[in-house]
Amino acid sequence: MTDDQWENLCRRCGQCCFEKWIDGTRITYTRIACRHLDVHSRECRVYDKRFTVGEGCLRLTPELVAAIQWLPEDCGYVVHVRNRHRP
Repeated sequence: MTDDQWENLCRRCGQCCFEKWIDGTRITYTRIACRHLDVHSRECRVYDKRFTVGEGCLRLTPELVAAIQWLPEDCGYVVHVRNRHRP
């Protein structure tokens, strides 16, 4: 899969751009968005440089998506990774 194909899996929901409280296995999504997220369009204002602005953005890879638990179930990356690992 190319980088562009991987990026196109994103559904632009913005959920990964909101703060989350993680207490053991319990995840609480907050209404506090990253300051670079346009909460109406759900687009990042600094998308092309999001990994260098110091906001804690993570480069989502198939391996990372498989390991983390805080992405929503309907996230395009999560759906792809889970379907890829089905027998």
